[in-house]
Amino acid sequence: MSYQPKVALVHDDFLQRGGAENLFATIAGLYPKAPIYTSLVNWQKLPSSIEKSWIKTSWMQKIPLAKYFYKALLPLYPFAFESFDLSKYDLVISSTTRFANCVITKPGTVHVSYVNTTPRFLWSAKSLSHYLPTLLIFLFKPVLNHLKKWDKIAASRADFYIANSTNVKSRIKKFYGRDSQVLYPFANTHFFKPAKIHNWPLKNKNYYLVVSRLVRWKKIELAIKAAAYLNKNLIIVGEGPDKKRLQGVAKSSNNSVEFQGRISLAKLRDLYNNCLALIVTQEEDFGIAAVEAQSCGRPVIAYRSGGVREIIKDKKTGILYPEQSVPAIKDAIEKSLQLKWNDQIIRRNALRFSKRKFETNLTGAVQSYVKKNSGS
Repeated sequence: MSYQPKVALVHDDFLQRGGAENLFATIAGLYPKAPIYTSLVNWQKLPSSIEKSWIKTSWMQKIPLAKYFYKALLPLYPFAFESFDLSKYDLVISSTTRFANCVITKPGTVHVSYVNTTPRFLWSAKSLSHYLPTLLIFLFKPVLNHLKKWDKIAASRADFYIANSTNVKSRIKKFYGRDSQVLYPFANTHFFKPAKIHNWPLKNKNYYLVVSRLVRWKKIELAIKAAAYLNKNLIIVGEGPDKKRLQGVAKSSNNSVEFQGRISLAKLRDLYNNCLALIVTQEEDFGIAAVEAQSCGRPVIAYRSGGVREIIKDKKTGILYPEQSVPAIKDAIEKSLQLKWNDQIIRRNALRFSKRKFETNLTGAVQSYVKKNSGS
């Protein structure tokens, strides 16, 4: 019987449902016997494939209402992750956008860290203003400077870094001075595929689509205004604290804007298949929605920044526009209407990001590193 290392998994928290949580759920499925260490959990946000009994929370979970006011607890996160005792494990795999990569392991333990992004609120003043309210930025300024120094020091603890894109790889090198291997996240390319939809139930038939959390920094109002300028219909999928403001922007437009909220995957697939194009207004470290839309054979109109440049082939599977502005998006929409799109070429591009490839490449990268550094 071959030796099986004792494995532990680490994730920042489970306070929202998003691409990072879905990706981590897949990692957890590859290591079904591994306990999962995390700072905080909102049990209603836990991915359905993860058993509650697998979770080991930090002492932060005992703080009353912590899951609602977690941003105010930002200075405590490093202490929470450093408090975990991982000494009995041979292999630790962390998935992080903030602090999960900074757990402490014993010298004989291999720590592999999958980085969705480096902490933007520490390394980008612009992103900080999006992440924290102005009052907290003012109150936390001395603490944030300390956290930045701590983050760079603690980042030396992981043995092997895997970045979710070349974009993130460059930030890991710039901020931490560490090399990393790129392994793209995945979309469910088996589920999201081209299909003809009959008896379309929505009033909008010729529409553009936005799929995103509704938060101010994503600048979704740019898509609303650009679509209004061209008198094009727009459907917005997603929930978030910026919804009310965006609905106000939409009311003043002369086009049809529908807010669909949180919907089923089957309905999302239908929306992808029937849209003229997906519009992405924000800088993404990767961009799962852009892959899902292409997997359905639909083009993507996206801001030329971040990881989306690695997903979209300009003028072949979508249009990349140069700046976050209404005129730039308007011009990109007009360009997209002049091109003849091939759904097979678009889907073929998306198949680079399948779940099977991710699982195979992740386990291969981990096993290769462990073997190389165990001397076996």
